[in-house]
Amino acid sequence: MIQIQTSSAISLASALATLLTTVWYFLKRRGLPPGPVGLPYFGYWPFLNDSDCHLKLEEMRRKYGDIFCFISTGRLFVIMGSIKIAREAFSTKSDCFGNRFSDFGLMNYIFKNGIGLLKDEKWKVMRTFFLRVLKERMAITINSTTCESLYDCIKSILSDLKAKKGEPVNLTKLLTHKCNSILRLTLFGEAGVTEEQIRKFCELYAAELSHITPTNLFLNGSIARYFIFPLKPEYRDTKKYHTQLEKILFEIVEEHKSSYNEENVRDIIDDYFKERDERRRRGDPTAQFFTDETLVGTLIQMIGDGIFGVASFISLWIKTLAEHPEEQDKLYKEILDVIGSNRQPTIEDKSKLTYFNAFLSEVMRTSDFFNLFPSLECIKETTVGGYRISKGSIMVLNFYSAHRNPETYEEPDKFNPSRFTQSTGRRPEQPITFGVGKQSCLGESYVMTQAFLFLTSVVQHFHLELPKDADTTGYQQYMSGNLLIYAHPRHETEQN
Repeated sequence: MIQIQTSSAISLASALATLLTTVWYFLKRRGLPPGPVGLPYFGYWPFLNDSDCHLKLEEMRRKYGDIFCFISTGRLFVIMGSIKIAREAFSTKSDCFGNRFSDFGLMNYIFKNGIGLLKDEKWKVMRTFFLRVLKERMAITINSTTCESLYDCIKSILSDLKAKKGEPVNLTKLLTHKCNSILRLTLFGEAGVTEEQIRKFCELYAAELSHITPTNLFLNGSIARYFIFPLKPEYRDTKKYHTQLEKILFEIVEEHKSSYNEENVRDIIDDYFKERDERRRRGDPTAQFFTDETLVGTLIQMIGDGIFGVASFISLWIKTLAEHPEEQDKLYKEILDVIGSNRQPTIEDKSKLTYFNAFLSEVMRTSDFFNLFPSLECIKETTVGGYRISKGSIMVLNFYSAHRNPETYEEPDKFNPSRFTQSTGRRPEQPITFGVGKQSCLGESYVMTQAFLFLTSVVQHFHLELPKDADTTGYQQYMSGNLLIYAHPRHETEQN
């Protein structure tokens, strides 16, 4: 009798616990965007894979709508699949999404201490400082009075391509080397940092980025840090590369300290030291924000994006040109009509080459180079798209879906640069590749200006082709620097 009563009590307690857990779960999810349930704690992460993660997320967007959510390793991820939703979150309600998410993650590990992951007052102070210094050093906006080194670099690229005489060239590697020179001179001048130091940095940075896969981006927190990532060989490689990369930059910082002279500010590192010292002298408590770790973390992002990012974007556009010879012909004709075949393209030509700018936008829209980005953390409960967004949720920009959303783009699966040149009616939204709102990428203008000048100059002088057996799917050819291109001189005089 006692055993029966005990058994009944256990059954009742189990049923009650199940009921309470179920009620708690549904109350916690009340008002949240819809989405798949997944497994306890691990959520939907085990059902994602790198090869088609973007397609799986697009499938869910069609099922659940432009905003949906799921759990991954204990955190709620909110996936934004339209530009409208992203703007509502990061522009209209930016005060609710002020910080990068704080738990351990691969992006947080690589860019730790840098400006992209800072919070609150420290982020505001550092962003204001670096924005001012980068503008002064023309690392945000390139103008006609400060771009001689860029023009010289482009001439060097054209000479290198002509020397190949139509033989295949490793384009990403060539562009990375040239962008290395431009950014090094922009940020550090002639003496601050050597080309070899930047070259080694780019090599390590590219190796690191090759491991930032979609499924790795959805891993976060202590369980992922101590029990999942250590089982991944690529994570061990990432840690090794990152240690070497930081060592290079800390050595550069120490070299600058030993020769720093406030009366002779040489580069952006000296700018940083001077700002720190001036704040200390006037008793400004924000001087404590100017640490070596913050400087190195920010330089990782600036140098990496400014060199490898620019080279990868340009390689992507050139790859697309080679895949669409009819677009090459249109762009070449526009260049001849506006610039001619002999004059070097300049920054002033950018506003005149309407179709060329439209082509750049359409490539960014249709590319699957970088499909998603776990961006900001919700710091104050709010609503987006009519759904409740709980504090602590991680917002994910789903570029692939946002750029193929039929409510934003007519015939979204069709490659059509002309959609951005419509003279009548409403033009579609520009791609949001560089982000939305206050924390969007500072270097968008820098990247786009370089890309424009590189591409117009190359198309003006060369017809581009891919090797017949080239595999250009995914993004690994950009990360590994193995994008081969045939560049055939257009004019007889350039073949000799």
